[in-house]
Amino acid sequence: MNPKLFFVGALVATFGLFSFVQETPRATVDTYSSLADSILALKRTEANFVRSMLDGHHHAAMSFQQRGNSERAAAEMALFANEGDNAIAGVRKRLLEGGHHHHADDEGKGVYEQGYVIVTKKAKEQLLAASAAMRTAKTDAERNAAWQSFDAAAAPLLKVK
Repeated sequence: MNPKLFFVGALVATFGLFSFVQETPRATVDTYSSLADSILALKRTEANFVRSMLDGHHHAAMSFQQRGNSERAAAEMALFANEGDNAIAGVRKRLLEGGHHHHADDEGKGVYEQGYVIVTKKAKEQLLAASAAMRTAKTDAERNAAWQSFDAAAAPLLKVK
């Protein structure tokens, strides 16, 4: 047998095999990849939305605290701790019923309450304690201490990751 013919035959057989390998069309892979980018972007957008809502409650609480309205400051602090009011909780419930859990793994580990995006269980406890301290404070020193406690627990939650 001629070695050149054998080599050419081997090349044809080898490249012929590769032409019959099944694979997903590149356009399908690219489309699925961009869909994944969109899904991940939506998750980041949800986190940024919740963080901006928390920032609003933080600023409102600070404003009320600075004006000496500790009752309203405490209310805003509680809204921060609960990631919003009952209307926001309704949206969160709808997302959960639709199968969306921002932190599904961490919910199971007890890090987050179901549906929460930014505020951890530990942070929520600290924030609500500060809110209660603000509500019951009798002196400026107590109100300032409550605010400092709240602000220390809130600050890391407001940082964009």
